[in-house]
Amino acid sequence: MSIFDIYPAIDIKDGKCVRLLQGNFDKETVYSKDPLEQMSFFVNKGCKWIHIVDLNAALSKKNNKSIILKIIKIFHKVINIQLGGGIRSVEDIKFWIDKGVKRVVVSTLAYDNPFSINSLEKYYYKKIALGIDVRDNKIAINGWKKELKDINPLDLINGINPSILDVIIYTDISKDGTLNGANILDTINFANLINFPVIVSGGVSTIEEIKKIKQNKKRGLIGVIVGKALYENKVSLKEILKEIYN
Repeated sequence: MSIFDIYPAIDIKDGKCVRLLQGNFDKETVYSKDPLEQMSFFVNKGCKWIHIVDLNAALSKKNNKSIILKIIKIFHKVINIQLGGGIRSVEDIKFWIDKGVKRVVVSTLAYDNPFSINSLEKYYYKKIALGIDVRDNKIAINGWKKELKDINPLDLINGINPSILDVIIYTDISKDGTLNGANILDTINFANLINFPVIVSGGVSTIEEIKKIKQNKKRGLIGVIVGKALYENKVSLKEILKEIYN
């Protein structure tokens, strides 16, 4: 996988586009009341991927399924959709991929039942992203509300059929939504330990940072998720797309 991509983030909570601060569901900022409109904006700008998270489903408190299905129906043929949040069964994985999602993000399911992922049929191979969400060197699952102290993510990754996983999404939760910069060094160090490409997530705030991440493509960093920096105009989407794809 040699292409480097940007993944604009659309986090949906109670039907609205929001950003959380360090994964805290009580510290949210609403940026749009219409996820479909926000999706249309990213598509029209020429983005090739979108990263959607159902925050309600991540907490197992309701979901935004109907909105996400509308997004998929309208846009899945013109942009690649990466979807996460509350996907905790093989049935969930199959449902979303069959509906048109390009890549499904799993985290809690992988920790709770890695064998279920290994049971997936070949049709679903390379359509799964594994979310490694870290806070203070601890792994967080269940909407980042439950932390695991005794699970080594490398053991988890090595226990999953390599034909199934497509990418790893590495998120430093302490950076997420802060605009204080991504934890590039730890992400690189992590990428050096595995045989999967890695998408950087959490805290990205400048075009220079994105350029630096892209410069490490040969070390396994093949993409970056950008959220708050785009919504607050800290970075220019036009400039990012030019840097990445030209």
